[in-house]
Amino acid sequence: MEEEAKEPWDAGVRAMRQSLDLAGKGQPEEALRVLDDSIAQANEEKRGMWVGTLCRHAAVLAHAMGDVRREIRYAEQALPHADNERFALYNFAQLLLRGGEVARAERYAKKAHQLALAQGSEADRDLVAALRKQWPSLSDSA
Repeated sequence: MEEEAKEPWDAGVRAMRQSLDLAGKGQPEEALRVLDDSIAQANEEKRGMWVGTLCRHAAVLAHAMGDVRREIRYAEQALPHADNERFALYNFAQLLLRGGEVARAERYAKKAHQLALAQGSEADRDLVAALRKQWPSLSDSA
């Protein structure tokens, strides 16, 4: 069972602080190494919330470095830990498009579309509209 978000995980907090410090000193590769080690530890300890948090943090750093391949890798690792899967899938599809992975982006968009249709909230209707604008081939049965 995954941990509750009630108490901070000291190793995760330290890794985030250390990575920010290293990135600020112009050492982004070392910052990502620190995060990679902490992500591996969080996975081993089944700390899903922290896997997601650390991966999103690393994705932001990779984005700042202009490394879309790494950004995609980290964002994909964070997907299973997203609080809102359909919106996370949509954002990931957008990232894949930016990285030139059009077919893969469409697969993730289709999954986001299916989940949003199943939910039916106002936000989900807006998401469906955004998805259909970008991928007109999506339909209610998609």
